[in-house]
Amino acid sequence: MQFGAIEHESGVMKKQSKLLPVLVVLISVLTFPAVVAFAKQGVVHPYWAPRTWQLRPDDITTIMGFRAKLSGNLAHADRPTPTVVNNAFVRGFNTDEDIMTWEVDAPYRASYTIAVLYTGDKEILAQSTLEVTSATTTVTEKVKVPNWETRPAFQRHYLKQNLLLKKGINTIRLRLVNFQGTQAERDALNNKRNAKGKTNPFAIWSIELVRPEALVAIKARAKAMKADVQWMVDGKYGLFVHFSSGSTPFLGGPRLGQQYQRLVDLFDVDAFADKVAETGASWVCFTCAHGTQHWPGPSNTIDQIKPGFTCKRDLIRELIDGLAKHDIRLMLYYNPNSGMENLYGDTYGNGETPDPTGYFNFLEAHFREVSLRYGEDLATTAGYVDDCGWKVYQLDPPWEKLAKAIKAGNPNAPVGFSQNIFPNLTPFTDLVVSDGAGREPEILPAVLFEEGGQLEGQYPAHWCFMDGWSSRTRNGTFTAKPQFSAEQYIEFFEKADEANLPITINLSMTPDVTSKHPFFNPVCIDIMKQVRKAVKGY
Repeated sequence: MQFGAIEHESGVMKKQSKLLPVLVVLISVLTFPAVVAFAKQGVVHPYWAPRTWQLRPDDITTIMGFRAKLSGNLAHADRPTPTVVNNAFVRGFNTDEDIMTWEVDAPYRASYTIAVLYTGDKEILAQSTLEVTSATTTVTEKVKVPNWETRPAFQRHYLKQNLLLKKGINTIRLRLVNFQGTQAERDALNNKRNAKGKTNPFAIWSIELVRPEALVAIKARAKAMKADVQWMVDGKYGLFVHFSSGSTPFLGGPRLGQQYQRLVDLFDVDAFADKVAETGASWVCFTCAHGTQHWPGPSNTIDQIKPGFTCKRDLIRELIDGLAKHDIRLMLYYNPNSGMENLYGDTYGNGETPDPTGYFNFLEAHFREVSLRYGEDLATTAGYVDDCGWKVYQLDPPWEKLAKAIKAGNPNAPVGFSQNIFPNLTPFTDLVVSDGAGREPEILPAVLFEEGGQLEGQYPAHWCFMDGWSSRTRNGTFTAKPQFSAEQYIEFFEKADEANLPITINLSMTPDVTSKHPFFNPVCIDIMKQVRKAVKGY
Protein backbone atom coordinates (compact mmCIF):
# COMPACT_ATOMS: atom_id res chain seq x y z
CA MET A 1 0.00 0.00 0.00
CA GLN A 2 1.10 3.55 -0.66
CA PHE A 3 1.66 6.39 1.77
CA GLY A 4 3.26 4.37 4.56
CA ALA A 5 0.14 2.40 5.49
CA ILE A 6 0.36 -1.30 6.32
CA GLU A 7 -1.39 -3.55 3.84
CA HIS A 8 -1.07 -6.86 2.03
CA GLU A 9 0.52 -6.06 -1.29
CA SER A 10 1.88 -8.38 -3.96
CA GLY A 11 2.96 -11.00 -1.49
CA VAL A 12 5.60 -8.84 0.14
CA MET A 13 5.94 -8.55 3.91
CA LYS A 14 4.83 -5.07 4.85
CA LYS A 15 6.54 -3.11 7.52
CA GLN A 16 4.98 -3.48 10.92
CA SER A 17 4.34 -0.50 13.10
CA LYS A 18 3.19 0.13 16.63
CA LEU A 19 -0.50 0.59 17.25
CA LEU A 20 -1.94 3.95 16.33
CA PRO A 21 -5.44 5.16 17.07
CA VAL A 22 -7.87 4.34 14.29
CA LEU A 23 -8.30 7.92 13.21
CA VAL A 24 -4.57 8.48 12.89
CA VAL A 25 -4.27 5.31 10.81
CA LEU A 26 -7.00 6.49 8.45
CA ILE A 27 -5.28 9.82 8.05
CA SER A 28 -2.00 8.13 7.21
CA VAL A 29 -3.75 6.00 4.59
CA LEU A 30 -5.32 8.94 2.86
CA THR A 31 -2.66 11.61 2.97
CA PHE A 32 -0.96 12.71 -0.19
CA PRO A 33 2.03 14.77 -1.16
CA ALA A 34 0.99 18.33 -1.88
CA VAL A 35 -1.17 18.59 -4.98
CA VAL A 36 1.40 20.70 -6.78
CA ALA A 37 3.80 17.75 -6.63
CA PHE A 38 1.58 15.89 -9.07
CA ALA A 39 2.03 18.22 -12.01
CA LYS A 40 1.08 16.37 -15.16
CA GLN A 41 4.12 14.77 -16.75
CA GLY A 42 2.34 13.12 -19.65
CA VAL A 43 3.78 9.77 -18.61
CA VAL A 44 0.78 7.52 -19.20
CA HIS A 45 0.88 4.09 -20.80
CA PRO A 46 -1.69 3.62 -23.60
CA TYR A 47 -3.49 1.04 -21.46
CA TRP A 48 -4.49 3.80 -19.05
CA ALA A 49 -5.31 6.54 -21.54
CA PRO A 50 -8.90 7.86 -21.73
CA ARG A 51 -11.14 5.88 -24.07
CA THR A 52 -14.80 5.26 -24.90
CA TRP A 53 -16.45 3.01 -22.30
CA GLN A 54 -19.14 0.53 -23.29
CA LEU A 55 -21.89 0.67 -20.69
CA ARG A 56 -23.33 -2.72 -19.77
CA PRO A 57 -27.14 -2.60 -19.84
CA ASP A 58 -27.70 -4.97 -16.91
CA ASP A 59 -24.62 -4.50 -14.75
CA ILE A 60 -22.61 -1.82 -12.97
CA THR A 61 -19.92 -0.24 -15.12
CA THR A 62 -16.94 1.05 -13.14
CA ILE A 63 -14.72 3.74 -14.65
CA MET A 64 -11.65 4.89 -12.78
CA GLY A 65 -11.02 8.57 -12.30
CA PHE A 66 -7.58 8.35 -13.86
CA ARG A 67 -9.23 7.13 -17.09
CA ALA A 68 -10.88 10.54 -17.51
CA LYS A 69 -9.56 13.40 -19.60
CA LEU A 70 -8.29 15.90 -17.03
CA SER A 71 -8.30 19.67 -17.39
CA GLY A 72 -7.12 22.55 -15.26
CA ASN A 73 -5.14 21.58 -12.18
CA LEU A 74 -6.27 17.95 -12.08
CA ALA A 75 -3.60 15.27 -12.07
CA HIS A 76 -2.78 11.75 -10.99
CA ALA A 77 0.45 9.86 -10.46
CA ASP A 78 2.36 8.80 -13.55
CA ARG A 79 1.38 5.43 -15.01
CA PRO A 80 4.22 4.59 -17.43
CA THR A 81 3.67 0.80 -17.53
CA PRO A 82 0.66 -1.56 -17.73
CA THR A 83 1.10 -2.38 -14.04
CA VAL A 84 -1.76 -1.38 -11.74
CA VAL A 85 -0.67 1.08 -9.07
CA ASN A 86 -2.45 1.88 -5.82
CA ASN A 87 -1.85 5.61 -6.09
CA ALA A 88 -4.58 6.11 -8.68
CA PHE A 89 -6.45 9.03 -7.11
CA VAL A 90 -7.28 12.18 -9.04
CA ARG A 91 -6.81 15.41 -7.13
CA GLY A 92 -6.19 19.06 -7.85
CA PHE A 93 -9.76 20.39 -7.54
CA ASN A 94 -8.69 23.99 -6.97
CA THR A 95 -11.16 25.90 -9.16
CA ASP A 96 -14.44 25.45 -11.03
CA GLU A 97 -12.39 24.93 -14.21
CA ASP A 98 -10.85 21.67 -12.97
CA ILE A 99 -12.97 19.17 -14.88
CA MET A 100 -12.94 15.39 -15.40
CA THR A 101 -14.42 14.15 -18.68
CA TRP A 102 -15.36 10.59 -19.66
CA GLU A 103 -16.82 9.30 -22.93
CA VAL A 104 -19.31 6.43 -22.72
CA ASP A 105 -21.25 4.42 -25.27
CA ALA A 106 -24.80 3.63 -24.08
CA PRO A 107 -26.60 0.61 -25.64
CA TYR A 108 -29.85 2.60 -25.77
CA ARG A 109 -31.43 5.77 -24.42
CA ALA A 110 -31.93 5.40 -20.69
CA SER A 111 -31.50 6.99 -17.29
CA TYR A 112 -28.49 5.88 -15.27
CA THR A 113 -27.83 6.01 -11.57
CA ILE A 114 -24.36 7.43 -11.02
CA ALA A 115 -22.18 6.93 -7.97
CA VAL A 116 -19.00 8.86 -7.22
CA LEU A 117 -16.32 7.40 -4.94
CA TYR A 118 -14.28 10.09 -3.20
CA THR A 119 -12.54 11.21 -0.01
CA GLY A 120 -10.97 14.30 1.45
CA ASP A 121 -10.49 16.39 4.54
CA LYS A 122 -13.84 16.90 6.25
CA GLU A 123 -13.52 20.69 6.04
CA ILE A 124 -13.07 20.44 2.28
CA LEU A 125 -15.99 18.04 1.91
CA ALA A 126 -18.29 20.27 3.97
CA GLN A 127 -17.67 23.23 1.66
CA SER A 128 -17.81 21.43 -1.70
CA THR A 129 -20.55 20.67 -4.24
CA LEU A 130 -20.49 18.05 -7.00
CA GLU A 131 -21.70 18.84 -10.49
CA VAL A 132 -22.12 16.01 -12.99
CA THR A 133 -23.40 16.73 -16.48
CA SER A 134 -24.33 14.96 -19.68
CA ALA A 135 -25.73 16.54 -22.83
CA THR A 136 -29.25 16.82 -21.40
CA THR A 137 -28.83 16.59 -17.63
CA THR A 138 -26.99 18.51 -14.95
CA VAL A 139 -26.92 17.07 -11.44
CA THR A 140 -25.73 19.26 -8.59
CA GLU A 141 -25.44 17.91 -5.03
CA LYS A 142 -23.59 18.82 -1.87
CA VAL A 143 -20.64 16.58 -1.14
CA LYS A 144 -21.35 14.30 1.83
CA VAL A 145 -19.33 14.42 5.03
CA PRO A 146 -18.88 10.98 6.66
CA ASN A 147 -20.67 10.52 9.98
CA TRP A 148 -18.34 7.70 11.03
CA GLU A 149 -14.72 7.65 12.21
CA THR A 150 -13.78 4.12 11.12
CA ARG A 151 -13.13 2.60 7.73
CA PRO A 152 -14.18 2.93 4.97
CA ALA A 153 -12.26 6.11 4.38
CA PHE A 154 -13.62 6.48 0.83
CA GLN A 155 -17.36 6.77 0.40
CA ARG A 156 -19.73 5.89 -2.41
CA HIS A 157 -22.10 8.78 -3.09
CA TYR A 158 -25.16 7.83 -5.15
CA LEU A 159 -26.49 11.00 -6.74
CA LYS A 160 -30.21 11.46 -6.07
CA GLN A 161 -30.96 12.51 -9.64
CA ASN A 162 -30.31 10.10 -12.49
CA LEU A 163 -28.29 10.99 -15.57
CA LEU A 164 -30.14 10.72 -18.90
CA LEU A 165 -27.95 9.29 -21.64
CA LYS A 166 -28.80 8.98 -25.32
CA LYS A 167 -28.08 5.85 -27.35
CA GLY A 168 -24.49 5.91 -28.56
CA ILE A 169 -21.70 8.25 -27.54
CA ASN A 170 -22.18 10.49 -24.49
CA THR A 171 -19.84 12.84 -22.67
CA ILE A 172 -19.95 12.95 -18.87
CA ARG A 173 -18.24 15.77 -16.99
CA LEU A 174 -17.56 16.14 -13.28
CA ARG A 175 -16.30 19.12 -11.31
CA LEU A 176 -16.60 20.80 -7.91
CA VAL A 177 -18.57 24.05 -7.90
CA ASN A 178 -19.82 26.69 -5.48
CA PHE A 179 -17.03 26.31 -2.93
CA GLN A 180 -18.19 27.95 0.31
CA GLY A 181 -15.16 30.10 0.96
CA THR A 182 -12.54 32.22 -0.71
CA GLN A 183 -9.96 30.90 -3.15
CA ALA A 184 -7.28 31.51 -0.54
CA GLU A 185 -9.22 29.42 1.99
CA ARG A 186 -9.68 26.66 -0.57
CA ASP A 187 -5.98 26.62 -1.40
CA ALA A 188 -5.12 26.53 2.28
CA LEU A 189 -7.36 23.51 2.92
CA ASN A 190 -6.03 21.65 -0.12
CA ASN A 191 -2.47 22.12 1.08
CA LYS A 192 -3.03 21.83 4.83
CA ARG A 193 -0.50 19.41 6.27
CA ASN A 194 -0.99 17.02 9.14
CA ALA A 195 1.59 16.01 11.74
CA LYS A 196 3.24 13.75 9.14
CA GLY A 197 3.65 16.62 6.70
CA LYS A 198 1.03 15.20 4.32
CA THR A 199 -2.07 16.73 2.75
CA ASN A 200 -5.57 15.30 2.32
CA PRO A 201 -7.25 17.19 -0.55
CA PHE A 202 -10.49 16.18 -2.22
CA ALA A 203 -9.72 13.07 -4.29
CA ILE A 204 -11.78 11.06 -6.79
CA TRP A 205 -11.31 7.29 -7.06
CA SER A 206 -13.97 6.28 -9.60
CA ILE A 207 -17.48 6.64 -10.92
CA GLU A 208 -20.03 3.83 -11.35
CA LEU A 209 -22.98 3.84 -13.75
CA VAL A 210 -25.97 1.48 -13.75
CA ARG A 211 -29.59 1.63 -14.80
CA PRO A 212 -31.79 1.93 -11.65
CA GLU A 213 -33.85 -1.16 -12.49
CA ALA A 214 -30.67 -3.14 -13.14
CA LEU A 215 -29.27 -2.13 -9.74
CA VAL A 216 -32.43 -3.38 -8.02
CA ALA A 217 -32.12 -6.72 -9.83
CA ILE A 218 -28.41 -6.99 -9.02
CA LYS A 219 -29.03 -6.44 -5.32
CA ALA A 220 -31.86 -9.01 -5.35
CA ARG A 221 -29.63 -11.66 -6.96
CA ALA A 222 -26.81 -10.88 -4.53
CA LYS A 223 -29.16 -11.15 -1.55
CA ALA A 224 -30.34 -14.57 -2.72
CA MET A 225 -26.71 -15.74 -2.79
CA LYS A 226 -25.69 -14.41 0.63
CA ALA A 227 -23.86 -16.85 2.88
CA ASP A 228 -25.05 -17.50 6.42
CA VAL A 229 -22.01 -16.65 8.56
CA GLN A 230 -23.64 -17.39 11.91
CA TRP A 231 -21.14 -20.23 12.34
CA MET A 232 -18.38 -17.62 12.39
CA VAL A 233 -20.24 -15.49 14.91
CA ASP A 234 -20.85 -18.52 17.11
CA GLY A 235 -17.25 -19.66 16.69
CA LYS A 236 -16.02 -16.20 17.78
CA TYR A 237 -12.55 -16.31 16.25
CA GLY A 238 -10.22 -18.16 13.91
CA LEU A 239 -6.54 -18.21 12.97
CA PHE A 240 -5.02 -16.62 9.90
CA VAL A 241 -1.76 -18.25 8.73
CA HIS A 242 0.49 -17.11 5.92
CA PHE A 243 2.02 -20.01 4.03
CA SER A 244 3.72 -17.29 2.07
CA SER A 245 6.55 -17.32 -0.45
CA GLY A 246 8.53 -14.89 1.68
CA SER A 247 8.26 -16.93 4.88
CA THR A 248 11.53 -17.84 6.57
CA PRO A 249 12.17 -21.39 7.85
CA PHE A 250 12.76 -21.84 11.58
CA LEU A 251 16.52 -22.20 11.25
CA GLY A 252 16.86 -19.93 8.22
CA GLY A 253 17.75 -20.97 4.68
CA PRO A 254 15.81 -20.58 1.43
CA ARG A 255 12.35 -19.08 1.80
CA LEU A 256 9.16 -20.94 0.94
CA GLY A 257 9.01 -19.58 -2.60
CA GLN A 258 12.41 -21.11 -3.33
CA GLN A 259 11.50 -24.61 -2.09
CA TYR A 260 7.73 -24.74 -2.33
CA GLN A 261 7.24 -28.39 -3.31
CA ARG A 262 9.66 -29.62 -0.64
CA LEU A 263 8.00 -27.69 2.18
CA VAL A 264 4.51 -28.73 1.07
CA ASP A 265 5.68 -32.36 1.27
CA LEU A 266 7.23 -31.70 4.69
CA PHE A 267 4.08 -30.08 6.15
CA ASP A 268 2.93 -32.05 9.24
CA VAL A 269 -0.85 -31.65 9.15
CA ASP A 270 -1.48 -33.41 12.46
CA ALA A 271 1.06 -31.26 14.31
CA PHE A 272 -0.46 -28.16 12.74
CA ALA A 273 -4.05 -29.12 13.59
CA ASP A 274 -3.11 -30.01 17.17
CA LYS A 275 -1.44 -26.64 17.69
CA VAL A 276 -4.36 -24.74 16.16
CA ALA A 277 -6.74 -26.61 18.47
CA GLU A 278 -4.78 -25.35 21.48
CA THR A 279 -5.69 -21.78 20.54
CA GLY A 280 -9.44 -22.44 20.54
CA ALA A 281 -9.80 -21.24 16.94
CA SER A 282 -13.00 -22.29 15.18
CA TRP A 283 -11.56 -21.88 11.69
CA VAL A 284 -8.28 -21.40 9.87
CA CYS A 285 -7.82 -19.00 6.96
CA PHE A 286 -4.91 -20.52 5.04
CA THR A 287 -3.10 -18.41 2.48
CA CYS A 288 -2.72 -19.82 -1.00
CA ALA A 289 -0.91 -17.94 -3.76
CA HIS A 290 0.71 -15.24 -1.65
CA GLY A 291 3.83 -13.71 -3.13
CA THR A 292 3.86 -16.28 -5.91
CA GLN A 293 1.08 -18.21 -7.61
CA HIS A 294 2.24 -21.61 -6.30
CA TRP A 295 -0.72 -23.72 -5.22
CA PRO A 296 -0.54 -26.29 -2.36
CA GLY A 297 -2.42 -29.00 -4.23
CA PRO A 298 -3.56 -30.12 -7.67
CA SER A 299 -5.14 -27.68 -10.12
CA ASN A 300 -5.95 -28.43 -13.74
CA THR A 301 -6.68 -24.75 -14.34
CA ILE A 302 -3.23 -23.64 -13.24
CA ASP A 303 -1.47 -26.52 -15.02
CA GLN A 304 -3.14 -25.55 -18.29
CA ILE A 305 -1.68 -22.05 -17.97
CA LYS A 306 1.83 -23.11 -17.01
CA PRO A 307 3.26 -26.26 -15.37
CA GLY A 308 5.39 -26.16 -12.24
CA PHE A 309 3.12 -24.14 -9.96
CA THR A 310 1.01 -26.93 -8.43
CA CYS A 311 1.77 -29.82 -6.06
CA LYS A 312 1.08 -33.53 -6.25
CA ARG A 313 0.25 -33.62 -2.56
CA ASP A 314 -3.21 -32.23 -1.89
CA LEU A 315 -2.37 -30.25 1.23
CA ILE A 316 -5.73 -28.47 1.16
CA ARG A 317 -7.64 -31.78 1.34
CA GLU A 318 -5.43 -32.98 4.16
CA LEU A 319 -5.86 -29.74 6.07
CA ILE A 320 -9.63 -30.00 5.73
CA ASP A 321 -9.60 -33.51 7.15
CA GLY A 322 -6.96 -32.88 9.82
CA LEU A 323 -8.67 -29.78 11.19
CA ALA A 324 -12.09 -31.45 11.05
CA LYS A 325 -10.91 -33.90 13.71
CA HIS A 326 -10.95 -30.90 16.05
CA ASP A 327 -14.21 -29.42 14.65
CA ILE A 328 -12.21 -26.64 12.98
CA ARG A 329 -13.15 -25.45 9.51
CA LEU A 330 -10.78 -24.42 6.73
CA MET A 331 -11.20 -21.36 4.52
CA LEU A 332 -8.75 -20.14 1.91
CA TYR A 333 -7.07 -16.82 1.23
CA TYR A 334 -6.12 -16.03 -2.37
CA ASN A 335 -4.18 -13.16 -3.91
CA PRO A 336 -5.10 -12.77 -7.60
CA ASN A 337 -2.28 -10.31 -8.22
CA SER A 338 0.98 -11.12 -6.46
CA GLY A 339 3.25 -13.11 -8.73
CA MET A 340 0.55 -13.44 -11.37
CA GLU A 341 2.85 -12.14 -14.10
CA ASN A 342 5.04 -15.23 -13.68
CA LEU A 343 2.09 -17.59 -14.07
CA TYR A 344 -0.38 -15.87 -16.36
CA GLY A 345 1.61 -13.03 -17.87
CA ASP A 346 0.08 -9.65 -18.63
CA THR A 347 -3.31 -9.74 -16.90
CA TYR A 348 -4.53 -6.75 -18.88
CA GLY A 349 -4.25 -8.27 -22.33
CA ASN A 350 -1.83 -7.62 -25.14
CA GLY A 351 -1.61 -5.17 -27.99
CA GLU A 352 -2.79 -1.59 -28.15
CA THR A 353 -6.16 -2.23 -26.53
CA PRO A 354 -6.09 -3.81 -23.06
CA ASP A 355 -8.59 -6.58 -22.44
CA PRO A 356 -8.50 -8.43 -19.09
CA THR A 357 -11.20 -10.90 -20.14
CA GLY A 358 -8.73 -13.81 -20.30
CA TYR A 359 -7.51 -13.00 -16.79
CA PHE A 360 -11.07 -12.91 -15.46
CA ASN A 361 -11.80 -16.23 -17.19
CA PHE A 362 -8.78 -17.75 -15.48
CA LEU A 363 -9.88 -16.53 -12.04
CA GLU A 364 -13.41 -17.80 -12.60
CA ALA A 365 -12.19 -21.22 -13.72
CA HIS A 366 -9.74 -21.46 -10.84
CA PHE A 367 -12.32 -20.56 -8.19
CA ARG A 368 -14.84 -22.97 -9.70
CA GLU A 369 -12.41 -25.88 -9.82
CA VAL A 370 -11.34 -25.41 -6.21
CA SER A 371 -14.93 -25.03 -4.99
CA LEU A 372 -16.13 -28.13 -6.85
CA ARG A 373 -13.10 -30.17 -5.82
CA TYR A 374 -13.70 -29.72 -2.08
CA GLY A 375 -17.41 -28.94 -1.99
CA GLU A 376 -19.00 -28.19 1.36
CA ASP A 377 -16.04 -29.70 3.22
CA LEU A 378 -14.22 -26.43 2.53
CA ALA A 379 -15.81 -23.48 4.35
CA THR A 380 -14.94 -21.24 1.43
CA THR A 381 -12.60 -21.14 -1.55
CA ALA A 382 -12.13 -17.40 -1.10
CA GLY A 383 -12.98 -15.96 2.29
CA TYR A 384 -10.27 -13.37 1.74
CA VAL A 385 -9.50 -12.39 -1.86
CA ASP A 386 -6.71 -9.85 -1.49
CA ASP A 387 -5.91 -6.72 -3.49
CA CYS A 388 -9.46 -6.36 -4.78
CA GLY A 389 -10.02 -2.78 -3.72
CA TRP A 390 -6.63 -1.51 -4.73
CA LYS A 391 -6.13 -3.45 -7.95
CA VAL A 392 -8.83 -5.81 -9.23
CA TYR A 393 -11.54 -3.15 -8.92
CA GLN A 394 -9.64 -0.91 -11.36
CA LEU A 395 -10.26 -3.48 -14.11
CA ASP A 396 -14.06 -3.46 -13.69
CA PRO A 397 -14.27 -7.24 -13.06
CA PRO A 398 -17.33 -9.54 -13.39
CA TRP A 399 -17.92 -9.79 -9.63
CA GLU A 400 -21.10 -11.86 -9.94
CA LYS A 401 -19.40 -14.52 -12.08
CA LEU A 402 -16.50 -14.75 -9.64
CA ALA A 403 -18.84 -15.06 -6.64
CA LYS A 404 -20.86 -17.80 -8.37
CA ALA A 405 -17.65 -19.70 -9.11
CA ILE A 406 -16.55 -19.45 -5.46
CA LYS A 407 -19.93 -20.85 -4.39
CA ALA A 408 -20.16 -23.51 -7.12
CA GLY A 409 -19.42 -26.42 -4.77
CA ASN A 410 -20.61 -24.78 -1.56
CA PRO A 411 -23.52 -22.33 -1.95
CA ASN A 412 -23.04 -21.17 1.65
CA ALA A 413 -19.37 -20.25 1.17
CA PRO A 414 -18.77 -16.69 2.44
CA VAL A 415 -17.04 -14.49 -0.15
CA GLY A 416 -14.69 -11.71 0.91
CA PHE A 417 -13.47 -9.39 -1.85
CA SER A 418 -10.99 -7.26 0.12
CA GLN A 419 -11.91 -3.60 0.08
CA ASN A 420 -9.52 -2.18 2.69
CA ILE A 421 -10.22 1.59 2.85
CA PHE A 422 -13.06 1.48 0.32
CA PRO A 423 -16.80 0.79 0.66
CA ASN A 424 -18.13 -2.58 -0.46
CA LEU A 425 -16.82 -3.25 -3.95
CA THR A 426 -19.87 -5.16 -5.13
CA PRO A 427 -23.17 -6.48 -3.77
CA PHE A 428 -21.72 -9.97 -4.34
CA THR A 429 -19.37 -9.90 -1.34
CA ASP A 430 -20.44 -11.32 2.02
CA LEU A 431 -17.75 -10.36 4.54
CA VAL A 432 -16.08 -7.07 5.32
CA VAL A 433 -12.44 -7.73 4.44
CA SER A 434 -10.03 -4.99 5.39
CA ASP A 435 -6.43 -5.43 6.44
CA GLY A 436 -6.35 -4.58 10.15
CA ALA A 437 -2.56 -4.98 10.47
CA GLY A 438 -1.72 -5.19 14.19
CA ARG A 439 -4.45 -2.81 15.31
CA GLU A 440 -7.21 -3.20 17.85
CA PRO A 441 -10.42 -4.52 16.23
CA GLU A 442 -12.74 -1.84 14.89
CA ILE A 443 -16.38 -2.06 15.92
CA LEU A 444 -18.00 -0.59 12.84
CA PRO A 445 -21.14 1.54 13.33
CA ALA A 446 -24.46 0.01 12.33
CA VAL A 447 -25.24 2.88 9.95
CA LEU A 448 -22.65 1.52 7.52
CA PHE A 449 -24.60 -1.73 7.08
CA GLU A 450 -28.03 -0.20 6.54
CA GLU A 451 -29.70 -0.15 3.15
CA GLY A 452 -27.78 2.35 1.10
CA GLY A 453 -24.91 2.29 3.60
CA GLN A 454 -21.27 2.02 2.62
CA LEU A 455 -21.10 -1.66 3.67
CA GLU A 456 -24.62 -2.69 2.66
CA GLY A 457 -24.91 -6.46 2.17
CA GLN A 458 -21.74 -7.32 4.10
CA TYR A 459 -21.26 -8.85 7.52
CA PRO A 460 -18.67 -7.24 9.81
CA ALA A 461 -15.43 -9.16 10.33
CA HIS A 462 -11.95 -8.24 11.51
CA TRP A 463 -8.64 -9.52 10.11
CA CYS A 464 -5.41 -8.69 11.88
CA PHE A 465 -2.05 -10.06 13.02
CA MET A 466 -0.58 -10.66 16.46
CA ASP A 467 3.13 -10.75 15.63
CA GLY A 468 3.23 -10.11 11.89
CA TRP A 469 1.96 -11.67 8.68
CA SER A 470 4.83 -13.94 7.61
CA SER A 471 7.48 -15.53 9.79
CA ARG A 472 10.59 -13.71 10.92
CA THR A 473 13.16 -15.87 12.62
CA ARG A 474 16.87 -15.74 13.38
CA ASN A 475 18.85 -18.79 14.51
CA GLY A 476 15.76 -20.60 15.74
CA THR A 477 14.25 -17.59 17.50
CA PHE A 478 11.08 -15.72 16.56
CA THR A 479 12.09 -12.08 16.27
CA ALA A 480 8.64 -10.49 15.86
CA LYS A 481 6.72 -9.91 19.08
CA PRO A 482 2.98 -9.66 19.86
CA GLN A 483 1.65 -6.14 19.48
CA PHE A 484 -0.15 -6.22 22.85
CA SER A 485 -0.19 -8.00 26.17
CA ALA A 486 -2.34 -11.06 26.91
CA GLU A 487 -4.65 -8.89 29.04
CA GLN A 488 -5.19 -6.46 26.17
CA TYR A 489 -5.91 -9.25 23.68
CA ILE A 490 -8.43 -10.76 26.08
CA GLU A 491 -10.16 -7.38 26.31
CA PHE A 492 -10.18 -7.00 22.52
CA PHE A 493 -11.65 -10.46 21.94
CA GLU A 494 -14.28 -10.04 24.63
CA LYS A 495 -15.43 -6.71 23.17
CA ALA A 496 -15.59 -8.25 19.70
CA ASP A 497 -17.59 -11.19 21.03
CA GLU A 498 -20.10 -8.81 22.62
CA ALA A 499 -20.44 -7.05 19.26
CA ASN A 500 -20.82 -10.36 17.34
CA LEU A 501 -17.66 -9.49 15.42
CA PRO A 502 -15.72 -12.57 14.28
CA ILE A 503 -11.95 -12.07 14.43
CA THR A 504 -9.41 -13.86 12.26
CA ILE A 505 -6.01 -13.24 13.82
CA ASN A 506 -2.76 -14.10 12.10
CA LEU A 507 0.05 -15.84 13.97
CA SER A 508 3.23 -15.75 11.93
CA MET A 509 4.16 -19.31 10.96
CA THR A 510 7.35 -20.79 9.62
CA PRO A 511 6.85 -22.65 6.33
CA ASP A 512 8.60 -25.75 7.65
CA VAL A 513 5.73 -27.13 9.70
CA THR A 514 7.02 -30.08 11.68
CA SER A 515 6.83 -31.46 15.22
CA LYS A 516 10.63 -31.16 15.48
CA HIS A 517 10.52 -27.43 16.31
CA PRO A 518 8.02 -24.62 16.94
CA PHE A 519 6.37 -23.22 13.84
CA PHE A 520 4.32 -20.63 15.75
CA ASN A 521 5.86 -18.28 18.28
CA PRO A 522 5.24 -20.03 21.66
CA VAL A 523 4.52 -16.64 23.23
CA CYS A 524 1.64 -16.11 20.78
CA ILE A 525 0.29 -19.60 21.42
CA ASP A 526 0.31 -18.92 25.15
CA ILE A 527 -1.61 -15.66 24.64
CA MET A 528 -4.21 -17.44 22.52
CA LYS A 529 -4.66 -20.10 25.21
CA GLN A 530 -5.47 -17.32 27.66
CA VAL A 531 -7.89 -15.80 25.14
CA ARG A 532 -9.52 -19.22 24.69
CA LYS A 533 -10.06 -19.59 28.43
CA ALA A 534 -11.48 -16.09 28.81
CA VAL A 535 -13.70 -16.08 25.72
CA LYS A 536 -14.64 -19.75 25.35
CA GLY A 537 -14.37 -20.90 28.94
CA TYR A 538 -12.04 -23.86 28.60
